[in-house]
Amino acid sequence: MFKKSLIILFLWLFLVSCWDDEVSNTWLSEVTWNWYTINVPSSWEVIEDKWSILPKAKVWEIELAISSTNFISWFANNLLILSDDLQKITTSKEYSMLNNIWAETDYLEYTELSSNEIMFIDEEPWIIYTFEAKYNMDTPRLKFLQTSHICNWTKAYFMTIALPTTVKDTSKYEYLLSTFMCK
Repeated sequence: MFKKSLIILFLWLFLVSCWDDEVSNTWLSEVTWNWYTINVPSSWEVIEDKWSILPKAKVWEIELAISSTNFISWFANNLLILSDDLQKITTSKEYSMLNNIWAETDYLEYTELSSNEIMFIDEEPWIIYTFEAKYNMDTPRLKFLQTSHICNWTKAYFMTIALPTTVKDTSKYEYLLSTFMCK
């Protein structure tokens, strides 16, 4: 009887430890910013002092910088949302395509891994680009997921998630990006 109980306990602990809490949405919390909302991992923290920590964006305004609290080899998974006032009417899909062209020239050692057409939760079509590259010669090669969302035909939001290249399954990060909604 003791042996059976021990085996059942072991199996139960094994199954519980293998359960991926990220299958449910309980691992997410909603961040509401000026003109949008997005779901992010509950354990991630907003980078409050983004103006002194992050490099100044060429054109865009830094809207939100959020990072994992778990550092591995001096790197933490992170999400950066930039905004830009549009000079002409465009779609989220077109803006994503244009930004990918810029990414090919702005990043070093750029290698596109995939591009997928998906729908945001608010049913706006978009393209998510997944690629590996380096910011500059001093940084390690990283995996990036990038997309854009246009709000009210006047404001573009450009989103980038940076991950280590060891991350193979990016579906949960794609889901995070898909939760972006204009207010």
